[in-house]
Order: sequence, then structure tokens, then C-alpha cells
Amino acid sequence: MIVDEIKNRVDIIDLARQLGCEIFNSSFTKSIYKEEKNPSLKFYRDTNSYFCFATGNGGDVIKFYADYNKIDMKQAIKELADKYALTNKSKTSYTSTKTMKNREAQTKKCYLLNSERYYFDERAGIFEYDGMLSRDEAERRAWEQLLKYREEIQLLIYESLEKFCYGLDEESLNYLTGKKRGLNPETIKNFRLFSIQDLASTDSYLRDCFSISDLIISGLYTKEGKFIFSRHRIIIPFIENNKIIYLRGRYFLDGNPNPQNTGKYIGLHNFSTNLTARRFFNKDILTPLKKDSKLIICEGEFDTMIAEQIGQRAIGIPGINNFPKEQINLIENLEIYLAFDNDEAGEEAIKKTATLFRKPIKAIKLKHHKDITELVNNADKS
Repeated sequence: MIVDEIKNRVDIIDLARQLGCEIFNSSFTKSIYKEEKNPSLKFYRDTNSYFCFATGNGGDVIKFYADYNKIDMKQAIKELADKYALTNKSKTSYTSTKTMKNREAQTKKCYLLNSERYYFDERAGIFEYDGMLSRDEAERRAWEQLLKYREEIQLLIYESLEKFCYGLDEESLNYLTGKKRGLNPETIKNFRLFSIQDLASTDSYLRDCFSISDLIISGLYTKEGKFIFSRHRIIIPFIENNKIIYLRGRYFLDGNPNPQNTGKYIGLHNFSTNLTARRFFNKDILTPLKKDSKLIICEGEFDTMIAEQIGQRAIGIPGINNFPKEQINLIENLEIYLAFDNDEAGEEAIKKTATLFRKPIKAIKLKHHKDITELVNNADKS
């Protein structure tokens, strides 16, 4: 069962750290249910559970994730399964079949490719014996080093893919500059959009330049060796410090932007565990902004681009369920305007997102238009 997979393979303390919780001595953190100065929520690694002494709430790793993100258990199970690339099958060709000494080690080794095992075990051994650390701490540090190595691989592969594709094909360019999207060539260039112009040659190039293990780590390929952007061929880079750190694909196949039996967008496969879609798009514009500067948070990358195109400072989230709560400190001192889609889901997302801030925020109400892009592109008709 997928629930058992999550409980057995997702370490609650590792998850809490990923969500932005600071872990204090004796495995305590501050309550996720209330504001407090002293930490009162304790994790129990041996049972992979937690208990908040301040409020009496507690439970397993799934409930912690659900309560932290203020979502129901069903959604929590789905998101955790996607986040950790879990299925109902307990074994894959990439995971260890040996019994691990503890749950933390087991969780990590589930995400080790065969090519990484020697490196991980070697580093853990060095930390354990030369550094006089416990095995748990040694493996944690080895895992951190492995993630840094994976990030280097990812950056190299994304840059190589962008250079190989070299911009947009004519059909993709016409779609993006057309009436529906309304992007101008300068905006397209600034956001470094490109397209998969020939699937076979792109796949061949990547396989010739990189090992399949590295391609799986990059998120461009599934564990079964399938290239994920076979139909979602307009590629949207997420750029930080002039480096591509994440990619999303927009469905566009043979000139058709309207998908059947699939979603409009797809993010990177997250086997490596650091490629979650929960991140800000256009994040670099936050650095120069001064306190109380106006900032629009858009639902989606294209709304962000069109807002920037008309001179507004804007960042985006790749879907209303992907707000990166752990990064909210980056924008709390700004004057926030939410610009989500004009539908029921967008309305609910505005209410939910507003609760994450410690001060009132504003929302841009779109009475007669579906989203910011439609509003801008039809401004002369309004």
C-alpha cells in the first residue's frame, strides 16, 4: 500500500527539515499549530511520529505533512507519493533490497542509483570513523554531499539542453507571440524560453553526452528511461543567479497547445528528491526589491511573464498547490498582491495563501477575464 510505503520510507525529521523546520536538541521543533518562542513539538524517529505538547496534536509522517501544509490526508498522500516518487511497488531496480539498520538509512538508500552506492558508503564511512560521528549523522552528511553533487549534474544537463535546443521553433514562437499569449520577443529572450524541436535528436544528444543515471538525476528521464518532455515541448526554465535550476514543460505537439489525456504542464521527475515544483518562478527579481515594494504573485509562469512585460514586478508559482511556504520569508516585507485565476479554485487558493502571511495582503480581482494574460491581451477591448 502506498500509505505504508510513505510511512516506511519517508523520514519525518528529514521531511521537516525540507519543509523549513529548524530541528533543536532532542528532536524538538517549534509548533506548526501556533506561534511560540520555545519549541514544543517533538519528533520520535523510532516510530516516525511526532507530538506537539503545546496543543496535543500528533501523529505519523503523513499527518505532519498534511497539518503543516493545511491540506487533507488524501492530498497529503498524493503529494508525498509524487514528491518521493513512490508507488505501490516496494522494489525497483534502483533501490537496495537489503534490510537497513534504521529507517533513516533505508529512506536514503531508496534514492540511491547503483552508480552512487559506492560514493555514498565511502563518504559515510569517512565521516563515521575519521570524524567520530554516529552512523546516522555520518549518513546524513554523506547524503548532503551527494545532493550537492546531484545539483552540479543537474545544472550541467539543463545548460546543455538549452544550448542544444537553441531557442524556439517557428510554431512555438508563433503561439507564444500570438493573441492568446501575447509575449514579445524580448520577453521570450529574457526568460530564456526554448522548445524541443526534434525529439529523436534531442534524446540521442542527451544519451550520448550523459549516462542514464545522470539523466534520471536531472529529472528529464524517469527511472524507466523515458524522456518526460516528449509532448510538452515548450520549455520554461526556472533561473536563479543566471543558472537554470528547474524546468517545466508546456504541452505543445505538432502545433497543438491543447492536450488530450494529459495535463497542460509537466515538471521534472523528482527521483533525486530536490526537484520539487514548490518554488518561485522569476525569483531573482526579489533581490533588488526594497521593503514594502509592490509584488504580484501570479498563478503560473506565463502570467508572470506578461506582468513583467507591462512593467510590473512579479513572481509565479507553478500551480496553486505549489506555493513554497518555506520561502515565504523572502517576500514577507513586501506589499503582496495575489493574481490567481478567476475560477473557484483560484478563489479558494487566494484565501488559503492569505493565511500564510502575518500581515494583510491584497488580491487582484479579475471580474471579466480568466487570468492576467487575458486581461492584458484584451485591455484595448475592455
